[in-house]
Amino acid sequence: MLAVGDQIPDVRVWMAPQEPVSLRELAAEKPLLLLFYLFDWSST
Repeated sequence: MLAVGDQIPDVRVWMAPQEPVSLRELAAEKPLLLLFYLFDWSST
């Protein structure tokens, strides 16, 4: 878990199909909230 003042990992996420962006680019613009959604067809 990250603590206040820690740097976020520089990973790429998908905003839309064929639209990757780095987390650092997103966080530089405004506050960021990440949500993870399991696909409807997954077995979990």
